Amino acid sequence: MTELHYILFAFLLFYACIMAWFAIGFIKLQYFRPTYDTTTALTIIICARNEEKTIGRCLTTILKQDYDLSQIQIILINDASTDSTVFQAESVLKKTKINYKIITNPIQKGKKASIAYAISLANYEVLVMRDADTFTTSTLWLQSISDFYKTTASDLIIAPVVIANNFGILWALQAIENNVLTVLNCGSAYFKKPFLCNGANLVFTKSIFEKVNGYTSHLKIASGDDVLFLEDVKKVNGVNINYLKSEQAIVYTYPAFSFKQLIQQKIRWASKFKHNKNRLNLLLALLSFSINLTWLFCLFYCFFVPQNGGFILIFVLFKLIIDILLLFLASRFVKNRGLSWFGLPVGLIYPMYACVVAVASVFIKPKWKV
Repeated sequence: MTELHYILFAFLLFYACIMAWFAIGFIKLQYFRPTYDTTTALTIIICARNEEKTIGRCLTTILKQDYDLSQIQIILINDASTDSTVFQAESVLKKTKINYKIITNPIQKGKKASIAYAISLANYEVLVMRDADTFTTSTLWLQSISDFYKTTASDLIIAPVVIANNFGILWALQAIENNVLTVLNCGSAYFKKPFLCNGANLVFTKSIFEKVNGYTSHLKIASGDDVLFLEDVKKVNGVNINYLKSEQAIVYTYPAFSFKQLIQQKIRWASKFKHNKNRLNLLLALLSFSINLTWLFCLFYCFFVPQNGGFILIFVLFKLIIDILLLFLASRFVKNRGLSWFGLPVGLIYPMYACVVAVASVFIKPKWKV
C-alpha cells in the first residue's frame, strides 16, 4: 500500500464515522405519533410572492386538517406580488369561517421583514411557518405539531420537508439529496446539535422570537430566516429545540424543473452558509466537497490507470455503499414512490453535481425572486 492509499483509507474512515454518528442519532430518535388529546392555538404565517399556481393548494390542505380550525389564525403576507396570488388566496379563504388576514406590502420588503410584521399581528404564542409553494398529504399535520409542542414544551420545532413525488433523474437527484439531509438533520437534533432547518415547515414561540430580537442580527442578509434564526435561538440559555420525526408532520415542496433552476436554488441556499458560524455546518460543507471531489479523482484514476487502481476502486465503491445506506435509512421515514430505482444512478452523478454547486456558489451571485 502506498501513502496515497493510507490517506484515502483514513479519509473514507473519517467520512464513514461522521455519517454513522448522524445515522445513530436518526435511528435513536423515536417516531412521534399524535395522541389527539387537545389542540393548541396556532398562528400560521405564510409569506408569498407571485405564487398564484401554488397558494391555492397550500391553503386548501391547511383547511382540510383534522383539527379545530377555530384554534387557528392564518396570516398571509403578500410581498408585492404582480400576479393573482391574493385573488387565489382570497377565493379559498373567504369560503370559510377561519380567522385570517391577508396583508399586502406595497413594495417588496423580503421574507424576513414580512414575517416579522406578521408575528407582530399574531394572536397566539405558537407560530407555524409555511412556504406558499408547499402542501400536505396528511390531515394530521397540525395535530402532530400541537401534540408534539404539548409533549416537549419546545421553543423551536424543526419539522420535515420533503420533495414531492415526481419522475426523472433531476427529481430523483433532488429527492435523494433532501432525504439524506433529513437523516443528518434528524440525527444531529437527537444529539442536541441541530444545524439545519427549513422555513417551509418550522415552528417556534413568539417568546423565543422576541428573546433573540427576531431577525435583527441577520436582517440585511436576504436568506436565513430559518438556519440563521436557528443559530440565534441556540445561543439562548436553556432553550429547548427538537426535531419532529413524524410522517404526519411532513410538508411537501415542489422540485426544481430544470437544471439551471436547481443550480440557482442551490446557490441561493449556499449564500446564507457564508454567514453561518456553526462549525458543524462548515465541517460538513468542506467534507462533502472534499469527499465528492476525491471520489471523482479516484473514479478517473481507476479508469485511466487501471493497473494501479484496485485499492482506489474500493474507495469509490465504499463511498457509494455509505450513501446508499443513508438513503435506505431515509426511505424508512420518507417514502417517495419509485425513488429506490434511482439510488445507484444518482450515486454516480451526485459527486459531479455537488462539486459544480460548490464551485458555482463561489463565483456566481445568487439570483433572488423578483
